Amino acid sequence: MFDKILIANRGEIACRIARTARRLGIRTVAIHSDIDDRALHVRQCDEAIAIRGQSPAASYLDPDRIIEATKTCRAEAVHPGYGFLSENPVFSARCREQGVVFIGPDSDIISLMGAKDQARAAAIRAGVPVLPGYDGEEQHAQTLYKHACETGFPILIKATAGGGGKGMRAVYAEDDFEAALESVKRESLSAFGSDRVLLEHYLPEARHVEVQVFADGHGNVVHLHDRDCSLQRRHQKIVEEAPAPGLQEATRKAMTEAAVACTRSIGYVGAGTIEFLLTPDQRFYFLEMNTRIQVEHPVTEMITGQDLVEWQFRVHSGERLPLRQEQIKPNGHSMESRICAEKPANHFLPAAGRILRLRQPTPGGGVRVDTGIRQGDTVSPYYDSMLSKLVTWSADRESARQLMLDMLGSYVILGLPTNMDFLQTLIRSGDFATGMCNTRFVERNLETLLLPTTASQSPLALCCAASWLFLDNLQNRQSREVGSRERKSPWSLHADFGTPTQRRYRAWYRHENEQPQHLEFSYKKDQFTFEQPDIQFSARLTDCAEMKVDHPRIDGPVTCVRTGSTLYLHANGNHHRIEIMDRHRPAQGITRHFDDLLNAPLSGIVVDVRVECNQNVTEGQILMIIEAMKMEHSIVAPSDGIVQDIYCGKGERVAENSPLLKFEHT
Repeated sequence: MFDKILIANRGEIACRIARTARRLGIRTVAIHSDIDDRALHVRQCDEAIAIRGQSPAASYLDPDRIIEATKTCRAEAVHPGYGFLSENPVFSARCREQGVVFIGPDSDIISLMGAKDQARAAAIRAGVPVLPGYDGEEQHAQTLYKHACETGFPILIKATAGGGGKGMRAVYAEDDFEAALESVKRESLSAFGSDRVLLEHYLPEARHVEVQVFADGHGNVVHLHDRDCSLQRRHQKIVEEAPAPGLQEATRKAMTEAAVACTRSIGYVGAGTIEFLLTPDQRFYFLEMNTRIQVEHPVTEMITGQDLVEWQFRVHSGERLPLRQEQIKPNGHSMESRICAEKPANHFLPAAGRILRLRQPTPGGGVRVDTGIRQGDTVSPYYDSMLSKLVTWSADRESARQLMLDMLGSYVILGLPTNMDFLQTLIRSGDFATGMCNTRFVERNLETLLLPTTASQSPLALCCAASWLFLDNLQNRQSREVGSRERKSPWSLHADFGTPTQRRYRAWYRHENEQPQHLEFSYKKDQFTFEQPDIQFSARLTDCAEMKVDHPRIDGPVTCVRTGSTLYLHANGNHHRIEIMDRHRPAQGITRHFDDLLNAPLSGIVVDVRVECNQNVTEGQILMIIEAMKMEHSIVAPSDGIVQDIYCGKGERVAENSPLLKFEHT
């Protein structure tokens, strides 16, 4: 066993690796970029070394600096986690050249299975079924188009070096192939340094089922059963579970045997995952192999009772696998939800900002929280949007699902948008309850999945927001001089009128992306009465961010924080984002006319500008492409019009809401 390891990663996976290492008595060394110098993973390791720079390329993706750090701290091994350099064959080879153990497979195996075309060929040699498609050397656009037509649409274009949903596009019509191919090649070149692609027939009704495999250096290979990862957005998983529901035992046996055969045939050592597509009639096809620990590995740990990171430490220090195949028995059911800083209602665009309030579920009793965040942390646009993973376990699937809903409802992150309300709606849906969702479920049902919170809860949420603002201001008025406080107070924007004994107030608010609403209410002692929504309740502050509301539709405390003119609120298990609007300018934002300016929907780097000044464009035409958190986001024309001015160029970094183009609608 190792004495000291360096963890070449950040966030929740670095914290998770450190936890197992600490239990085994292994000393840990964290690395960090400039903006991560106070991050949780740095605090949880025994030592820390700064890898200067902000962007991933200048820090966590720099092999030379990480190997230098490993030698400096005299670590025996490097654990790469997932993402970053975990599947980089050059880094793996360099580690071994320097006498450092890379906790992962050999570089030649990473190269073989990391290239999706070569992995496909390896699966064929192992007798594993694959989808029809093209994985040849010729990469000319016309050749690829020809093979796409021969394979048949819909077709999936996949970067051979891709992963994590990046470098992948589904194409349903021949006319869309060229633009999709260009986007995949550009995204792949940026993220992975290669623009090679392969084509596979796309199965829109398929499920995503994978098998956890493990092998040691003594010829032993086992599987630790299967997982279902079908719930995805933008080809990225958001909810996983183990075992896969609705899988026939004959199919499960054939799939796990195929996974072990494929793993054994390539001489693999370490933790890996063989991913399959499963059709409604229980046929399965090889998708890819991930040569690392997976994000969703906790659900496998929960049903097997094994620590897969400990297995990694043991196997890569030369030990045999801890268990034989017949000793690995599944028990119960586990689910995992990925908590991400993103905007589901705005195409799941990633979000950045400061975590002003954090309350995470208490681990234990079938609940696990793998996290890399603390209250007060700033979520950067440089890294992946995932903040933490919420995992539940119970004796059966329905109990695990209900426990997940309870824990999501008690999880509070305020200060930036997250996907937690969306996850609740998704897991509460009847289709998910049956366990038969496919990979396009989110895409096809997005409008319905986004509806409940914004449609049914916004009136009461607005009233709670107005009450909290009022009480917070009242409390501060009592503790400070009225003059100095009044100039800083958001309540200075609100008019009051009526008698001194019972005043009435009014203001404009906007909930999420809805139209602004004008609220009028009266307050007497602790009683609020709202006129338009016809809502009445008593409320009092219990601390600076929490309010007790006595109303039949409010269960538990209401938690609020404010940053600028935005109020973040958690009530009844749901998060709300509410804009406080100036009553003196109530027309702002009330009607949704197109603005003359097109602003950046998120912070990122401009990777392509496809128009020129004075150019006529049509509705839906791509004008500009922004890359953020390793994904591309297209800026499209909101209507037919003319591009009057362009405010940024290729390679420039833009902030969220900064102007990109001036646009005239025609």
